[in-house]
Amino acid sequence: MVEGPCRNDGLDRFVGQKATTALGAELLKASGARTLRWGAPGSAMTMDFRPDRLTVSYDDQMLVISARCG
Repeated sequence: MVEGPCRNDGLDRFVGQKATTALGAELLKASGARTLRWGAPGSAMTMDFRPDRLTVSYDDQMLVISARCG
């Protein structure tokens, strides 16, 4: 089954949670994204926009600080 475009609605509830593989699976399901990109503190990321991708950034304590489509 092919998922539709990523949706940002409701992703704020994941902010502050520990960045884990299990949480990544929950984020993919909640957003409808096909791919997940983790953003480590201070890491460089491409600026290309992909409507099927979810980008999740986390801090030094491995806590999610943002989750957004693109």
